[in-house]
Amino acid sequence: MFSAFSEVFRNLRTNFFQTFLSVLGIIIGVGALVAMLSMIDGLELYAKEMISDRSSLENLIVQANTGTRIDGIYTERDTVVKFDEATVAELLDSLPYEATAQLTYNTSSIGYTPDSTKMGLRIQAFTLPMLEPVPDSILLHGRWITEAEASAGARIAMADENVARRIVGEDGVIMSAVGQHVHFFGDSLEVVGIVSNDDKENLGVAFPLATMYTLANAPTPYPTLNIALADVNNVLDAEEFTNAWFKNHYPAIEDAVKTSTYTGYLEQLAEGITVFRWVMGFLIGIAVVVGGVGVMNVLLMSIAERTPEIGVRKAVGANRRTIIKQFLSEAVAISAIGSFFGVLLGMSVALIAAPILNMVVDDLEFRAVFSLNTVIVVSVVAVLIGVVFGTYPAQKAASLDPVEAIRR
Repeated sequence: MFSAFSEVFRNLRTNFFQTFLSVLGIIIGVGALVAMLSMIDGLELYAKEMISDRSSLENLIVQANTGTRIDGIYTERDTVVKFDEATVAELLDSLPYEATAQLTYNTSSIGYTPDSTKMGLRIQAFTLPMLEPVPDSILLHGRWITEAEASAGARIAMADENVARRIVGEDGVIMSAVGQHVHFFGDSLEVVGIVSNDDKENLGVAFPLATMYTLANAPTPYPTLNIALADVNNVLDAEEFTNAWFKNHYPAIEDAVKTSTYTGYLEQLAEGITVFRWVMGFLIGIAVVVGGVGVMNVLLMSIAERTPEIGVRKAVGANRRTIIKQFLSEAVAISAIGSFFGVLLGMSVALIAAPILNMVVDDLEFRAVFSLNTVIVVSVVAVLIGVVFGTYPAQKAASLDPVEAIRR
């Protein structure tokens, strides 16, 4: 292979312009391919980031399987995985991706105000910290529950403004609900904060998950584990890891947990990007084919100049296979050199184009992405061009008659 590269450089020295113009097709074709792939990879990354910012795509939802369907009949399980903060901490320590987690449990119940007025309550029990920051603007009166209080199971709750209105009555001031108690599950919690709620039909209270276990008649909670991955690209791998982790830790419980993600959007995006990548690749492939014709031209020119040399080699014993191998190696070498400079060209174009797009389009933070896949594609293209377009010249050289070749 080293001799093949030496021969290519010799052709460049002796026939610089002819060889360069022939290789220029590869440089332009591969450059366009690299620029296209890096821009599409950048577009895919930008789209993922935008979708992630506007949704919970980075979240992995884990729930305990509390029942089983047998012939369409749902039956409660005798053994159910119970999530607690210790289990969550152990899982996060094992997870090979940066992530945070929170446990939440949602249910409903009939509640009572201090004067025994009934109200239908939507109840949420949670651990802290929250996965997503809650804006301070929604806190109308009182204060937030602290992490220390949440861990200790303090008997306190946050109530929305609708609950506060029920507590103080229509003529009361809702801020006076702070410090009073709301009753449910045969017990009561002190209201320490009041938050806004635009939905006037629903009444809600929220309190620490640890507090749930202290209430007199509370149902057994099976909280949902919400895992927020730092990188949305790790969600599916994290889901696979989490399923395997619970299977290993609870081998006696079949399908101990069920997991779900919001990555359906990402899968649809990936399908669309793949189709776009293939379409653009087909169009740019035309330029690559032109580059391949240039490789063929360089080899045919080299064969014409080296016909006597080929005749001598065949006369002293070089067989057909040796000649074909030599010229195929030169074809691959030409393609590799052209592809190398094409990569440099494509990277330069992508790095220049990305800032221009950001300047033209408002609020756009687009960047080109150079991935290992791009390098692999270019390497495969370089070899294919050399083999496909070098085969005919190589066979032509191998078919030369030694005597006729020496006479030229």
